[in-house]
Amino acid sequence: MLTVVFDRPTSPGNIGTLVRSADAFGASGVIVTGHAADVYDPKAVRASTGSLFALPVIRVPSHQAVLSWVADVRADGIDMSIMGTDERGILDAAQYDFTQPTLTLIGNETTGLSSGWREACDQLVRIPMFGSASSLNAATAATVVLYESARQRAAARR
Repeated sequence: MLTVVFDRPTSPGNIGTLVRSADAFGASGVIVTGHAADVYDPKAVRASTGSLFALPVIRVPSHQAVLSWVADVRADGIDMSIMGTDERGILDAAQYDFTQPTLTLIGNETTGLSSGWREACDQLVRIPMFGSASSLNAATAATVVLYESARQRAAARR
């Protein structure tokens, strides 16, 4: 199980791109939380290149509803980890074990994860960067993390 949460995205294009990447790299679904751009905005639909209709995508008003669902999943005996992406994360994304059931959090394009999501994380991971860029676009960062997840899961199946 790999579910992606996009916290308060402001760009419909980023929503569509993230959904496309989630579909391409085997995520179970995408949850958009908080005050966010419309998942069905024509720009989001176009950027998803159809993945919006191939992958479950839901929108919920806040993180509490998702955390309640995670509690139910855990109560059913599935040890789901909540992993957030953050430039100050302790682990590199490649060091995180994506073979376990994971809720992957991607923060807002400008402010990152909300304080509620940050507190809910079991682990924060970062994407190591070596150039002069100070950050990655949120959908791009999600794509990097989703690729790493797919890579690890494929290696575990071999």
